[in-house]
Amino acid sequence: MFRKFRVKSLRSFLKPLLLVILFSFVANAGIFDYFTNKSATEAFSKKEYSKAIKNYQKLAKEGNQEAIYNLGNSYYKSGKYKEAIEQFNKVTKSSLKFKALYNKGNALAKLKKIDDAIKAYEDALKIKDDKDAKYNLELLKKLKKKQEQKKNKQQNNQKKNKKNKDKKSSKQNQNKNSQNQNKNNQNKEGKNKQQNRDNNNTQNKQKQNQTQKEQEKKQNSKNSKTKEQNQAQKQQQNQDKNKTKESAKKQEQKEQNQDKNRTKQQQKNRQSQKPKAKSQKKENSNKQKQQAMSAKKMQKGKVKKVPISDMEERKWRKAIERKGINTLMLELPSKGAKDDSKTPW
Repeated sequence: MFRKFRVKSLRSFLKPLLLVILFSFVANAGIFDYFTNKSATEAFSKKEYSKAIKNYQKLAKEGNQEAIYNLGNSYYKSGKYKEAIEQFNKVTKSSLKFKALYNKGNALAKLKKIDDAIKAYEDALKIKDDKDAKYNLELLKKLKKKQEQKKNKQQNNQKKNKKNKDKKSSKQNQNKNSQNQNKNNQNKEGKNKQQNRDNNNTQNKQKQNQTQKEQEKKQNSKNSKTKEQNQAQKQQQNQDKNKTKESAKKQEQKEQNQDKNRTKQQQKNRQSQKPKAKSQKKENSNKQKQQAMSAKKMQKGKVKKVPISDMEERKWRKAIERKGINTLMLELPSKGAKDDSKTPW
């Protein structure tokens, strides 16, 4: 009985306790969201958009439409237009839909997506009639017209430029074609002239070759004749040389024979003159004595000696040797004789 009573008492005690805990948790969560929302709005007002983005992201995760809208505005203020458009598209609350579309149009206009911005403004005006939305819509339409006009002008200018270019190119092509034709004609004329020149040159070359061949033939014939003449001259020269050699040999033999005969005669003369040599020696000794005496007399009488040249002395000696006389020749003074330089002996 005691246990059962205790169990019942615990259950009756825990139920209200759990309810208090849940109520306090919900209250604390609301209090937490309140403080984050407050800090986010303060950061947004102070233009601390990065801080506001962090706080609004925490609230946006829970699906809070106001936090999503404010997150888009904070992205827009920080210049992140693509992220802002993503958040504005997530807004589904009817009271915030007009503002989300209006701000979406502003973000698209910043990104220069004019067609999408016009559509966003038109969707916003369907929900609510607003002056600012109309004004922005008219501005964008004017800008679109200007852009279209510019495009049309550019296209027209491009077309005109293309036409002008085509005209110029056609004229240039015509001029080029005419120039090419003229060049072709000139080239043809030049080729014809060149062909004529080549033909004339070939003919002249053929004539020159013929004349050269004829001249070569004449020169070959002349050269053959000159070769024959030179060969004949060489043969004659060889014959003359042989003749001169033979004649020189004959003369040498004759001279040798003459020399031999002379030597033989000299030997004979020497042999024949040997017995006479003794008698001649005596005569020579007597002559020498006489010459010595005459020399003394000449010294006494102061007789001048007549000089004799070396050539004359050589001639006299050779003549004496030929005769085989072995004697000394001295000057002999003559009584009352005159000095003749031409005949000193």
